[in-house]
Amino acid sequence: MEGKKFKHKYLPYLTCVVVAATRKGYKVLETQVLGGRRKPKTKTAYYYDIDFDKERGLWQEEGK
Repeated sequence: MEGKKFKHKYLPYLTCVVVAATRKGYKVLETQVLGGRRKPKTKTAYYYDIDFDKERGLWQEEGK
């Protein structure tokens, strides 16, 4: 799972890359690209396992 890229289901300007697995979920590097921004804003965030679920999750794998 580490290194996979995901796109947010409802917010098209949010993407993330999984950095590491934690006990309850994943540590990710989240990138936010809003209109007119030259440099994308990145931050470290933590999400639960359910957020990456194929049916009920908020994040969908890129390219699928």
